[in-house]
Amino acid sequence: MYKCSVKAQLVMDQVRSRCQSDTQTNNKWTGRSGNYMYIMGRENADGKATGVVHKIAEDGSHKLCGSFKIMSDGIITRFTGLSKADWNSFMSSAETEYKAKYSEPAPVEETATQKVAV
Repeated sequence: MYKCSVKAQLVMDQVRSRCQSDTQTNNKWTGRSGNYMYIMGRENADGKATGVVHKIAEDGSHKLCGSFKIMSDGIITRFTGLSKADWNSFMSSAETEYKAKYSEPAPVEETATQKVAV
């Protein structure tokens, strides 16, 4: 399995969910100007998720048309074939999921029950 930061993985999960709803696959989706698929690249030591995007032709062949980069903090800096609205939706959903799963509740301060003489 591809290793990247938790936030980058949550964004990739959002992309994968979009692919499932569009084409019932894990890496193909329907964009504004055609059908696309992504292929994960090498793992990055700093937690980024990167790879290439191919556009699928009518005959089923595919050709390289761009790339994607999701920073370790979950920010999409490049994803050919997905709109900025998609990017923003995926990033906000991933951030919400991250906060729900990984944020610790705020520590509760105990109030002093004893009186201290000065």
